[in-house]
Order: sequence, then structure tokens, then C-alpha cells
Amino acid sequence: MRLIPLFALTLACTGPADKPNPHDDTGEPAVEPLTWDAPAAAVDCTPGGDAPLLDAAFEDAGMAREDFGYTNSEWNIWGDYVDNDYVLSWFPTVHHSPEQVPCFAGQLQADVDTALATAHPVASSIAAWAQHIDVAFPEGDAPNDRSALVDVLGRFSGLAEDPATSAAALEAADPELSAALAPILSTLADAVAQRAALDASANEQSSRIPNQLFKRGSGMVLAASGVSPDYTDPDELAWFGAWFGSEEGPRQQLAIAARAIAYAVEQADLRRFGDSTALSEEWVIHTDAGAIRISPSSDDAHDDADGATLFHLDLGGNDIWTGSAGATISVDNPVSIAVDLSGADAYGYDAVPSDDDVPGALVSDEYGRQSASGYKISASENGRQGSGRYGVGMLFDLGGSDDTYASLRMSQGFGAMGVGVLYDDAGDDTYTAEAGAQGAGVFGLGLLLDGGGDDQYVAWAFAQGFGYAGSGGLLADAGDGADVYWSDPGNNFGGTTLYASPQLPGGEGNSSFTQGAGFGLRGDSLGVYMAGGLGMLRDGGGNDTYTGGVFTEGTGYWEGTGVLADAAGDDVYNALYYAEGGAAHFALAMLVDGGGNDQHNTLFTPYYMMLGAGHDYSVGVLIDEAGDDTVVVPGLALGASNCQGRGVYVDNDGADAYTVNSTYSTGLGNHSGECEARKSYTGSNGIFIDSGGDADTYAWPAEDVRAPADDSTFGIAWAGTSDEHGGAVDGDGESGYHAKY
Repeated sequence: MRLIPLFALTLACTGPADKPNPHDDTGEPAVEPLTWDAPAAAVDCTPGGDAPLLDAAFEDAGMAREDFGYTNSEWNIWGDYVDNDYVLSWFPTVHHSPEQVPCFAGQLQADVDTALATAHPVASSIAAWAQHIDVAFPEGDAPNDRSALVDVLGRFSGLAEDPATSAAALEAADPELSAALAPILSTLADAVAQRAALDASANEQSSRIPNQLFKRGSGMVLAASGVSPDYTDPDELAWFGAWFGSEEGPRQQLAIAARAIAYAVEQADLRRFGDSTALSEEWVIHTDAGAIRISPSSDDAHDDADGATLFHLDLGGNDIWTGSAGATISVDNPVSIAVDLSGADAYGYDAVPSDDDVPGALVSDEYGRQSASGYKISASENGRQGSGRYGVGMLFDLGGSDDTYASLRMSQGFGAMGVGVLYDDAGDDTYTAEAGAQGAGVFGLGLLLDGGGDDQYVAWAFAQGFGYAGSGGLLADAGDGADVYWSDPGNNFGGTTLYASPQLPGGEGNSSFTQGAGFGLRGDSLGVYMAGGLGMLRDGGGNDTYTGGVFTEGTGYWEGTGVLADAAGDDVYNALYYAEGGAAHFALAMLVDGGGNDQHNTLFTPYYMMLGAGHDYSVGVLIDEAGDDTVVVPGLALGASNCQGRGVYVDNDGADAYTVNSTYSTGLGNHSGECEARKSYTGSNGIFIDSGGDADTYAWPAEDVRAPADDSTFGIAWAGTSDEHGGAVDGDGESGYHAKY
């Protein structure tokens, strides 16, 4: 099978130029080919354009514009730290040239927005996001199998019911629904076969591997969840790294399967069967991979009492789902798809209160809670609501009603060694989870896609657009609703500490890795390193509120890339540390805001490394396109660098008010003591630009001799050494950095 990049699909999948033959070789009517939706156009990423304010900032920093990034020799000095099987193909190019960051962020936004606006938003979003974790898709038309239902059912093994009798019963009740179901089930049969091929490949390494793969991805990030690779076995690590990312590995094959399934579900236009009364009782057929069932339009309660689910279609009603709801529940359940066509639905779980439950946190399920750094975090092993563990799990909630979602871990668009998607087409929805949720990938692809409304998202850690090694996580909320994104910041900030941050001792706040976060493995004690993945939160507009703890709101760690991209609106951002375009350790972070009168860090006092700040060979960028903004600035922030980092803060328009609480900020080049010995490796460079010509105000620490004002330059090299470069300028003109595409 020859694989091609996604950008070529526009040409490869448009179908034949001439009208197809109306009959196939058997004389039967030929099936019209279907085409994949076209991806977004390429965004021009040519750096070096005319940008006088950027040039002025570099002049103030005492450095040349072309020296702002990293050279390969400066990067490669770190060897195995940065060179491993999990580095995403585009990462060195973007990371090493900070002027590429705005257009890269623009491309990500364009890809997501275009995908959500197509006729097949889930399939298109899977394709758009998977390309950025180096998945290439095969040539060919979109799936359109028009076989009879009985023939498609015959493709599944272990049928507990007679397929002819079952197919006839459904066709008698609703022939249109029967016909619509067949092409969907055909893609499920293909996916089951693809997973079986992966099993066979993994079994060549060890017969224990398939079951471990179901558990392993989660265990890499979520404490005590299943097992992790044997770090002491270099052969196993080498095999997994090569196999995972290969053309025949799970990253490629399960993304290909997921896109085909999503396309078939969306192409079937199942909404037309919403609230149908054609079925008076549930239709079900059991297979080795799980049950296929259709529930009538009524107020139903769905659980997993009779085992795993392969495909579940609910025709309507205000339903309560306490089972998997589109989640793979074991290694023997490679695919699980749930579709609910209408109603105000409640997706939850069977709560089992524990003595270890924590006030302010979710109640436990049957697995209770476990200790981690002195705090009680969930130990749940149940994925729900669009969770693909070593398989494909997807939940489609249609009909536009106000729905609620609650789960503990591995839920709400979570992919581990697989693909997990939650799609809700509209309504004022509430999503609550603890960890590994709401668009999170761990060696996989996790997407939460919401079509619009005033929505609320609550989580603690590894959520809301989170990508671990080799992975992609995306939370995309379309429309211009007033959305609330709450990543619990911890005890001292109106929340509940569960995932205590080592940056804030005493349990003050949580380590978040949320709201656009890329995270990699820094295994110094093991000598094992895995580059982080890509996590993004994309909000389509409206007056939104973002709250997080440590590592949040566009953040990266260990070659990970995190992006928070808000289209426009009067937004409120509050976070603690390594946030709002703040990154650490060879990483890349971006917060891009399309405009509006925004507030940053006015709710509680922030700490360090924020607002466009890069630490330890990291690049942190914040771009605000317009609006009268209020910004509270801590240390190492607002276009700041430390330990060979690169930081950029750009505000392109508006009358802004900056309250600067530390002289250790704002167009800052700095080497702290921890990296003093390696200053000769490369400089630390920080750039601050406020453009637009409006009257900005600065509340400045009295002990700082700098006097920022309109039409002034005031960057700082902290110790005044030749390898610290800080430039700051407030004026009118082109900055060269924009959040738009």
C-alpha cells in the first residue's frame, strides 16, 4: 500500500474525470465513488518579510534577526536527548525558526476550522490532525460499500444470531435504515481486520504484547494504569519505537480505520432517523468484536451489562449512558462506536463512593482512588465517551440538545495506541473528567469536537488538547459561544489539588498539561527520552474563560508542542506557571488570540515562564491580534528567555495596560545559574513588541531603570553578557507576527 501526505489528497481523491461506467464487470449497477473532503489550503510560511518593529526589537537586543533561531549544530549537541523515534517530522523546522511559528499556528487553525466546516467534520478532523503526527493516508475513494446488510453481517466472526434473520427483521422494520447501516458496518469489519493484522505483527515480538498495548499507552501517563514498557529492555523499546510509527503500525493503521468509519457514519446522514418510531424494541446481533445494536426512540438507560459494544445507534430520547458509550473496553473489543440521534442526554458512570474520595473532585467508580505524591487521584480503568485504546472508539451525539458528560479517566476523546473521538454537534454542553480526557492522545489520537454553544469543560490533568509522545490531542469548539475551560488550578486558587505540581511545593497548585499541551518523556534516570506530541485547544470565538495551573494554556515540555488558539472575543486567561505560550526543555508553545479586550492573570498572582517565554532550548510565543488588553506580568514573562530559550510576545493593536510585577521580564534575555556553564552553546533571546500606535500604559517596578512607553525601546540582557539578548519596542508598524491565517 503506497501512502501519500494529506495535502495530496485534494488531487488523489477527486474521482475520475469522466463519468464512471454505470455497470461493474458483473453487470450489476456500479457504485458512484465518494470523495474525501478537501483539506485547507496551505498557509504561506515564508519568513523574513518586511517587519520594521521586529527589526527594531532585534536592534534593541543587539542581535541579528537571522540569528534568533537555532542551528542544527546547536541542537544536535544534545544527541539522544533530542534524537529519538518520536520527533514529529515538522518539529525541527518550526522550532528552530521562531519566525515560522505564526504561520504554523495559522496552518493548524486553518486545518481545524476547514475540517469542522465540511460535510464530514469528524472524518475531516481526524485526517487534518493525524497528518500533524505524521500519518499518511492511502490513495483511493472514500468508503461506499453498498452490499446488502446480510452480506456485511456475514463478515463478522462469532455471530450469536442468524445474520439472514436479523437483517430481514431490520429491513422489514425500516428498509432505509437497514440500507444506511450496511456501509457503516462494512468499515467496522475493515477496522476489525486491521486490528487483527496489528495483533499478528505484535505477536511476532511477544504473545503478551497485544493485551499490553491496550493498557500500556494509558500507563505511560496515568499513574498505575495498566503497564508501561520495560525500560530496562532496550530491545523492546527499540522494537516498539520502530513498529509504532511505521506504515503498518498502529499510529497509521488505526487512524486510517477511524477516518473511514467516521466518514461512513457521517455520509449515512443518520439524523434523518432521529426520533423514528419504526423500531418498537431493540435490534441486536452479537459478534466476537462486540454487539451491534439499535435502540428505539425512547428514554433509555444504556450500560455494558451484556458485554462489549461494536456499534450502538440510539434513535432518540433523553438517554442515560453509564457504560462505555463509544469506548473500547478490552483487547477483544477493537472498535466501539456509539451514535445518539437526539435528546438531552446524560453520559456518566456508576459511582462507587470511596473513603478516599476528595471533596471537590469526582466520585470514584469501582476502581477507587490511589496515592500519588500524597494526593488521592483516580485509579479508574474504565474509558468512556469516545475512548480508543488499541483500537477505535467514537461517540457521536447529534440533535443539538444540551448534554452532560462525566467520567474519570481515559474518556471524552481519548486515544491510547488508537483513536478516540467525541463529537457533539451543538447545544450548551458540560464536560467533566479528571485526567486523560477531552481531546487527549497517548501514543494515539484523541479529539473532542463540539459544534457550538455555551459549553463548560472541567478537568484536572492531561486534558483539553493534550498530546504525549507520538500523539495528537485536539479540543475544538466551533461557533462563538461563551465557553468556560476550567483546568483545576489547585487548593490555593479556588480549586482542588490532586496532581500536585513540583514547581509549587506544599500542594498549592496542580500540574495541568491542559488547554493545548505537548508532553514528552524525560527519563534521565533511565536514559530514555521520547519527544512530546502535539496538543491544541481551538476555540472558534466568543467571550471565553480559561483557567489552569502549571503547564497550561499553550504549553510544551520535552520536545512537545502545545497551542491554544482563540479566534476572537473578550477572553479571560488565568494560570500559574509555564503557561500562555510558556515552554520548557526543547519544547514549543503558542498562545494565539485573534482579538478582543482580553485579561491575563488578573484573578490570582502568577509565578514564572508565561506570556511568550522559552526555557532550556524552548520557544514560547504569544500573539494577540487586537483589543484593549489588561496583562499582569510575573517574572520570566512577556517575551522572556532563560537557559538558551527563545521568547516572543507580540500585541498587534489596541490600548493595552501592563502591570509588571518583576524586573525579571519583558523583552528579557537571561541565563540563570543552572545553565551558567553552558552559556557558550547559544544565546538566550527574548523579544517584546507592542504595535498599533495606541496609548499603552505600564505599571513598572520602581527599582527598574527601564522606562517603557509608547515609541520606545526597553529590552534587557539581565547580566549584560554577550549571549543574553533582550529586545522590547512599543510603536506603530508591522510586527511580522500574526495570529491570523
